[in-house]
Amino acid sequence: MSRPVDTIAKLGDYLWWLLPTFLKKKDRNESLVARFTDIWGEQLDDARDTLLSIIPELLVATASGDYLDLLARQRQVFRGENEDDESLRTRVLAAYTIKQKGGTIPGLIEGVSQLGYTVEVLESYKGTETWSRFLVKILAWDGIVTPQKAFYQTLRTLKPAHTLPLIDSELTPRQWNEEPHRNQGTWNDWNPS
Repeated sequence: MSRPVDTIAKLGDYLWWLLPTFLKKKDRNESLVARFTDIWGEQLDDARDTLLSIIPELLVATASGDYLDLLARQRQVFRGENEDDESLRTRVLAAYTIKQKGGTIPGLIEGVSQLGYTVEVLESYKGTETWSRFLVKILAWDGIVTPQKAFYQTLRTLKPAHTLPLIDSELTPRQWNEEPHRNQGTWNDWNPS
């Protein structure tokens, strides 16, 4: 009969169960070996509790604070000034797509959509001498990624090489006076200089 360690509340009991019969005395309370297994079991219980509490902080979806900053730095994403955890988490989760899809218009659209922006890209200069320009129309924003600087950095990363994106926003200031964006300012409150 097997007894997995996960079903036992105290690891000292599991260690005692693992011992061969000749090391177990009839009365466990008087056994020196039982005392050793209880001491080791307490240490292992503490270690198990510590490991179980750390695991959520190692996942981007559940990490917070300094642990989220560490995961972000590993993906070359840095927290903006006064940026909250949810905004940073969204950018960290989008980092893979942004690195993978950079350099194409469809990749640009997909990358900024993962940051919560709905955009339309118009290549109105295609076939002319100013072929290197295209227009990015911002149609909607969910307000989760709060620093507008993150949008511009993502756009620079995703745009095709040797091109210049011209940005036009369809967002009205009235949209940002309503929930959930009320405390986050307006989209165009960032000075790019």
